[in-house]
Amino acid sequence: MKTKALLIFCSGLLLMQTAQAAPNPANGQILFVNSPCDTAALTTPNPKITDTVSLEKEVRQCDISRNINWYDDEIKDVVAYLNQTYYKFP
Repeated sequence: MKTKALLIFCSGLLLMQTAQAAPNPANGQILFVNSPCDTAALTTPNPKITDTVSLEKEVRQCDISRNINWYDDEIKDVVAYLNQTYYKFP
């Protein structure tokens, strides 16, 4: 009985997951250019930014410190734009 309930619960969780769209660098460019983020800090070489994870961390820090309130998908778009244009991380 417990196994059946667990199976139903797990199936429900799988059905509730939403699909994530691929990041949109063009939208990221619009968001970034129109944001109060420090452009130089995110577009020039920075020893803190060594991969897309650290780039996303810096973008999130800008979002928080400048009270921009981007959604997660918008942050991913900005990261995709910055990576495509400046960083070229795999």
